[in-house]
This record gives sequence, structure tokens and C-alpha cells, in this order.
Amino acid sequence: MKYLVGMAAVLTVAGAVSAPAQSLQEQQYRTEQEAELAREVAIANKGCETSVTAKFDWSAMPADRGGAVPYAYCRAVLEGMRRVCENPMGKDAVKEKIKSITCSFGSNRSIALKDGAIDYKIEFRSVNDADFVFEYLQNNL
Repeated sequence: MKYLVGMAAVLTVAGAVSAPAQSLQEQQYRTEQEAELAREVAIANKGCETSVTAKFDWSAMPADRGGAVPYAYCRAVLEGMRRVCENPMGKDAVKEKIKSITCSFGSNRSIALKDGAIDYKIEFRSVNDADFVFEYLQNNL
């Protein structure tokens, strides 16, 4: 039993040591991005009369952002959603079918809606993201 407890402690410490630490600067940056996203979510929820939540999945964020601003790309999802809500039928569909949004990072922009959750992959070189999201929602709600 002592061996198992000791081995668990070693594995826990080894796992903690190998996990990459974020710098204070990176932590502050992510906090600012999340605050900006929260402001955009409030605007979208007001326009759509919803209580959608949104968050970032930072796990695949590239080390070199090239000056790109993650919340601005995630805001495209909310903008596309707001545009759908301009139509009463669209607003009803958004209220019924969208409950959460997760913005993550990938080599190609993509969007999927499953079980009330939008999974949006940000690709920092993409353009017309709100149009991309709007078209997807129009065809999938």
C-alpha cells in the first residue's frame, strides 16, 4: 500500500512539473480576451433574447498569434447569431437550438452545432468569419 501511495505522489508531482506554465503576461492576455468576449456575449444575448454562454478552449492556441486577437474571431460567431436573430423565425431557432459556444483554435476554420453547443475553430488568417457563421446557422438551425 505504501508503494502505491508513494507512486501516486511521484506521478502527481511529475505531471505538475511537465505541464507548461503560463507567464503572467499570457494569463493577463487571456483574461482580457475572456472579458471582451463576455461583453460581446451580453450584447448578443440581449439582441437574441437568449442566455447563451461562450468560452475559449485555449489548449490548441498557437504560440505565435501574429498579432491576431482571439476574441475578435470568436465575436464572429456572436455576430452571425445576431444576424440570424433579426428574423423572428431565426430568433426562435437560436433560442431553441443554441445554448453555448466554444471557440478553439485550428489550422482550418470550422463550425459545428451539436446538442445545443457550437464548436468554432478559429483560424487566424480567415476572413468574412461572420458571413461564414451566418450561412452555417441559416443552413443548420
